[in-house]
Formats: sequence, structure tokens, C-alpha cells
Amino acid sequence: MNNDPQPRSLHFHRDYLDAVRTGRKTTTVRYRDPVAEGPVALVFELDEELVLPGVVTRLTSKRVDELTGADAVADGFRDLAELHARLRYHYPDLAPADEVTVVRFRLAADAP
Repeated sequence: MNNDPQPRSLHFHRDYLDAVRTGRKTTTVRYRDPVAEGPVALVFELDEELVLPGVVTRLTSKRVDELTGADAVADGFRDLAELHARLRYHYPDLAPADEVTVVRFRLAADAP
């Protein structure tokens, strides 16, 4: 559990804001980006930074080639091919055997 006075940050590309706000995106796949369970600031890179309060509820380690269609849908994508394409966009050197973390999160009750 995170006992820091300030929640840790989890940064997102601006493209994901609507999916997070509407609950279509409840996970994010991270590579070499340490994340802990507990309170988190969901930071969106817009013209002006937007921060939403959130909670990381579960962390699951998987290889890229073990990701499933269900992982893709929870991450806000139509299918596994779309998830893989976005992972290659964010992590160009990512290989099928690389270990990633599936980060399950939710907006905090006081999120706008």
C-alpha cells in the first residue's frame, strides 16, 4: 500500500482521456514504468496538464505475447491488434517476449 502523503502519478497520452472518464479504459499496459497499488494521480498531457484522482487496484505481469483480447478491451481498444499497434507506438522497441505490467485502475469517487 502506498503511504506517501501525495499520490503517485500515472501519465497518459491525451488520446485516452475520454475513455478513462467514461470507464471504457480501466487498465493501462506499462513497460519499464514502475507502478504501485493505491492512490494515484492520473495525469493527461494536454495543452494544460489535467489531473484526475484515481486508484490502482491490481497489477498483473505478463509477456507481450500473453496479452489477450480481454486485456485489449479493458484498455479501451477494439481488439488485440489495436492494442499491439498502440504499444508499438508508445514503446517502439517492445518485443513479444518482453514483460509488461497490466495496471487496473479506477477513478476515485471524487473525480470530476
